[in-house]
Amino acid sequence: MTQSYEVPMSRIDARIPLAVRETIDRAAAMQGRTRTDFLIEAALEKAERVIAEQTVIRLAMRDQELLAAALLEEKVSGSTPFLKDLAAEYAARVEST
Repeated sequence: MTQSYEVPMSRIDARIPLAVRETIDRAAAMQGRTRTDFLIEAALEKAERVIAEQTVIRLAMRDQELLAAALLEEKVSGSTPFLKDLAAEYAARVEST
């Protein structure tokens, strides 16, 4: 005996120009899909791409912060003018975002 699970569903309504709808319908038909299936997959692909890009950017920023902190906290005889300038430039960039 197999169990079936109902997936919660939600509705999205959008008013779009007729020419846009016709283009979407044409593309969906070329793939042998319904308009709804085509739109859902296209929107999901875009949403996943945006989330992935934003996550990578945040991780990259966090990595920059960790590197800068490690450089600033490193025990050396003294910071060179280059490191001081680099730290100041980084701090200015981080504060401006």
